[in-house]
Amino acid sequence: MARDLGISPSYLNLVERNQRPLTTQLVLKLAAIYDLDLRELHGDREAERVAELTEIFADPALGKMPAATVLGDLVNGYPDIVSAFSSLYSAYRKTLSWPAAAEGESEGADAVPHDARYPVEDVRGYFHARNNYIAALDLAAESFHASLNAGDDLLAALRAHLRDTHQIRVTILPIHAMPDEQRRYDRHNRRLFLSEMLPPTARVFQTAAQIALLTLGDDVERLVAEAAPATPEAAQLLRIALANYFAGALMMPYGRFIEAATSVRYDLDVLAARFGASVEQVAHRITTLQRSERRGVPFFFLRIDHAGNVLKRLSAGGFPFSRYGGICPRWRVFDAFAAPGEILTQHIAQPDGTRFLTISCTVENVRTRRPFTGRRVALCIGCDVSHASSVVYGDRLDLGNPGSAEPTGVACRVCEVVNCPTRASPALTKALRLDPWRKSGWPFEFA
Repeated sequence: MARDLGISPSYLNLVERNQRPLTTQLVLKLAAIYDLDLRELHGDREAERVAELTEIFADPALGKMPAATVLGDLVNGYPDIVSAFSSLYSAYRKTLSWPAAAEGESEGADAVPHDARYPVEDVRGYFHARNNYIAALDLAAESFHASLNAGDDLLAALRAHLRDTHQIRVTILPIHAMPDEQRRYDRHNRRLFLSEMLPPTARVFQTAAQIALLTLGDDVERLVAEAAPATPEAAQLLRIALANYFAGALMMPYGRFIEAATSVRYDLDVLAARFGASVEQVAHRITTLQRSERRGVPFFFLRIDHAGNVLKRLSAGGFPFSRYGGICPRWRVFDAFAAPGEILTQHIAQPDGTRFLTISCTVENVRTRRPFTGRRVALCIGCDVSHASSVVYGDRLDLGNPGSAEPTGVACRVCEVVNCPTRASPALTKALRLDPWRKSGWPFEFA
C-alpha cells in the first residue's frame, strides 16, 4: 500500500494510528488507486452512525448515555456490532408500537411478523445502504435512452417502443374512467392506461416505470432476490421503487444529466425545463449521482407533509436524519408551506459543528376527482457546506461564517441546543432546570 501511495510504510503506519493527518494529496491518491468514495474517508457514514447511536442511547430504557468518544470508537471499531444493535433497537421500537404488544397479547398463528409491519423502512434501508445509487438500473436506463433516439419527445419514443416491442398501446383515459388511478396495465388486452389528470412529466415517468417492469423485469427480479426482503409486502414495495428509480434515470440519463447539473450548478428549475421533468423528479435524481467514476454533489432528500410526517428521506449527503423521532422545527422546510412555489435556502449547523446548505420548496401532487384534491408537500434537499460553491443556491448566504448558521438538531429528545423557542420536548441527555417560582422564555431549560 505504501508503494502504491508513494510514501514510506512508517508514515502510513502513523496515518493509520491517527498520528499524522490525511493530506488532500493522499486522499486523492487513495480514492484514485482503490476506487474509494471520498465520503468514506471524510467520515460522513460514521457521523450518521454516531448520530443514530446517540438517538438510541437517549432512550431511558438504556440507562446512561455513553460519551461521544465512546460512541465514535464503537462505530469505527465495531461497525458490524453497531449495525446489529441498531437493528435490535428498531425491532424493539416496532414491538412497542404494535397494539397487540402494548396490550401484552402473545403472538398466535395469525400474528403479523415484526418485519411485516414496517416494509417501507426495509425499502428505505435498501436504498440507504447503496447511497441511493443502483448501478445496474442506472446503466441500463442510460443505454436504453440512447437506443430510443427520442429527440425532444421522450413520451412518443416510449409509446413507440411499447407498441413495436411489446404490442402494447398507451391510452389516455378521462377521469370518469380512472377516478382513483394514475396508471393501470391491462395484461389481457395489452393496453397501458394513463389518467388524463397526469401532467406531461408524470405521463413520461409512469410510462417509463411500466417499461422497467416489462423490459427489465429479469433485472428487477434479480435485485429483489439479492435484497431478500423479509416479507412479500416489502418485496412488492421494492419492485415499485426499483421501477421508479429506472424511470427517473431514463428521463435524466446519468452522463447528460450530471454534465447539465454541473454546468448550471444544480439549478432545479433549469434542469426541470431542460429534461422535461418536474422539480421533484429532478430533486430526487440529483441524490442518485453516485457513480464511482463521476460523482455529483452528495445531496440528502426529504419530503414531508404539512403535519411534519416524513414521507420520504434519502441520505446521500451524510445528513443524520432522526430514525425514531421528528425533525427539527427550525428548518425552513416548514416555512415552505407558507410560501408555495418559492425556493427557500438556509444555512444550518448541527450540534457537532457540521454545517449544511438546504433548499426547500413545495410541490403539488396529482389532483384527483372531487371532492378529493391533490396534496401539497414540501421538499428539502441539502449538502455539506464544503460543496456549496458547486450549488447556485448558496451564493447569497454567508456560508463561510459558521456564526451565520441556524442551530438545529436531529430530534428534540437528543438535541442539546439551549434556549430553543421551538423545542417540542426536553433533551433526555440533559437535566432540566425546574423552578415553580419563575417562568422563563423557553419551553424547557437545562440545569
